[in-house]
Amino acid sequence: MRILSLSNVTKTFGGLVAVGGVSCGVERGSVVGLIGPNGAGKTTVFNLITGSIKPDDGHIFFSGHSISGLKPHKVVTLGVARTFQTIRLFPKLSALENVLSGCHCRMRSGLISSVLRLPSQRLEEKLVIDRAMSELEFVGLARLWRSSSGSLPYGDQRRLEIARALATEPKLLILDEPAGGMNEQETIELRKLVFNIRDRDITVLLIEHDMSFVMHVCDQLLVMENGLLIAQGEPQDIQKDPKVIEAYLGVDDDR
Repeated sequence: MRILSLSNVTKTFGGLVAVGGVSCGVERGSVVGLIGPNGAGKTTVFNLITGSIKPDDGHIFFSGHSISGLKPHKVVTLGVARTFQTIRLFPKLSALENVLSGCHCRMRSGLISSVLRLPSQRLEEKLVIDRAMSELEFVGLARLWRSSSGSLPYGDQRRLEIARALATEPKLLILDEPAGGMNEQETIELRKLVFNIRDRDITVLLIEHDMSFVMHVCDQLLVMENGLLIAQGEPQDIQKDPKVIEAYLGVDDDR
C-alpha cells in the first residue's frame, strides 16, 4: 500500500526544468532511496513533498490526502517530517530544547492555559518532555540532553536532527543526505538507526550519495537525472541498469 504518490509532478525555475513530470510512489513501511547525480532534481522533489515550494503541475498524495501546495506546517501535521542536507539545529539551545521544538506541532495547550499554568498545561508539558527524552534515548543522545547542539560532534548533530523530526510523530520521515560527512563507524550506526525507525512503522525516504549505505538500507530505489525519473526498482537491479550506469559514469564517445 502506497503512503506517498507523485503523479506527473513538474517544477520549473525560469527556463530550467528542475522536475519534469515525475510519477512514482513509496510503499508504507519501506525504506526508499532517491538517488542521482548532482543537479538531478532530488532535493527539489523533497521540497515539493514537504511544501517548501509548490509544484507547477501534477499531484502529490500522502496517506490519501492531497498535499500539493500545502504549507510546510500543514504537511508536518499530516505526518511528514524531514531533515536537511545542511544541518538546521538551534545551536545555542540544548539537545533537549531542540527536540522539544519538534514536539510543538502536537501540543494542544493554548495561550490562556499556558499563561495561567493550568493543570492540563502542566501535564502536557511533562508528557512532552518525556517524549523528547525518549527520542534522544532512541538516537543514543540521552546523556547529552543538557549540551548545546552547536557543541556536539557532527555525527551527533545529524542524529539530533533525526530525533527532532521523530518528535513530530511522523508516518513518513524524509532524510536529505543523512550520512553526508559521517565517518565509517557513524555511518554503520546510522544504518542501524534507519532500520530501527522502520521497525517503528515509520516509512523512510532518503537522498544519499553513499552507494554502500543506500545498498545496505533501501528496499527500493528511485533514480533521477536532469529532472526526470529514469529508473526505479530493487537495489540489485538498479545497480545493473544501463541507464543508471550512464547517468553516473557517462558514456564513452567512441561507443
